[in-house]
Amino acid sequence: MKIKMEKINGANGYLNVYKEKGMTSHDVVFKARKILKTKKIGHTGTLDPDAQGVLVLCVGQATKMVEYITDHEKVYEAEVILGMETDTCDISGTIISECEHRISRDAFEDVLKQFTGNIRQKPPIYSAIRVNGKKLYHYARNGESVEIPERDVHIETINLLEFCEASQKANIMVTCSKGTYMRSLCRDIGNALGTLGCMGNLIRHRVGEFTIKDALTLAEIDEIFNQNQSIPLFYPLEFSLDRYKIVRATEQGRKFLLNGNKLFQWNIQESLDDFIENEILRLYDGEKLVGMGRYYVNEEGNYIKPTKLL
Repeated sequence: MKIKMEKINGANGYLNVYKEKGMTSHDVVFKARKILKTKKIGHTGTLDPDAQGVLVLCVGQATKMVEYITDHEKVYEAEVILGMETDTCDISGTIISECEHRISRDAFEDVLKQFTGNIRQKPPIYSAIRVNGKKLYHYARNGESVEIPERDVHIETINLLEFCEASQKANIMVTCSKGTYMRSLCRDIGNALGTLGCMGNLIRHRVGEFTIKDALTLAEIDEIFNQNQSIPLFYPLEFSLDRYKIVRATEQGRKFLLNGNKLFQWNIQESLDDFIENEILRLYDGEKLVGMGRYYVNEEGNYIKPTKLL
């Protein structure tokens, strides 16, 4: 479903970038702006500098779709290091405490069952979550104490890929909802085993339908762009949005849709009975995606309100 890049100044779509170790997500955006010669680029979910893998960039009109791509399910491969606690919850941080309690493979695999489904999770203090209007890492850097609220996240599956009893390290594959912190998960797995835990290596394999096997490094993108190669580079705006149902305006309803007005049963083709309250929907003018909307049920009646027009 990729589209061929032609004129970069008129390009709109998603770039599936393979973020390499040592770069921040901001670094990737900065370099992509220079390569593509456009400022209108945003990313859809931060990866720590030591992490690697899929980082989806939104270019042009696609920047308006960031929140819908960010909302996708994600797949990570994480290294769990047992017997060690750090201030950042990963191996790059300062060691706070160590524990010599040894864990068996069977015990490790068994405890993973506790972390599937809907769970509560406390983000690391070195994170961009805001508490009282300030990002948590600001509290950490200033040596200030703060109560970090737990959050609801969903973990669909956790599979043990490898476990080494000698080094007390494991590799796990995790399919999870947005907002899930792998660093917190590694920490909590250690605690549940009666020891300590932090994260080592991290690879993001998938964001929605964007997969690591299709991701391109910045060097590859630079080469494709500068050599004007006819290799598909951008994914279209509707890519990976299949989870959202489609609503098409009638001929009489087109001007209401394109002007951002409310859509009622008389000016859309689909039946409002097919939607649930507060459901997010894709809005189409004919075969063209023109925005996103939400279905409302209140005293005004049932209607769809465009919330984001392209």
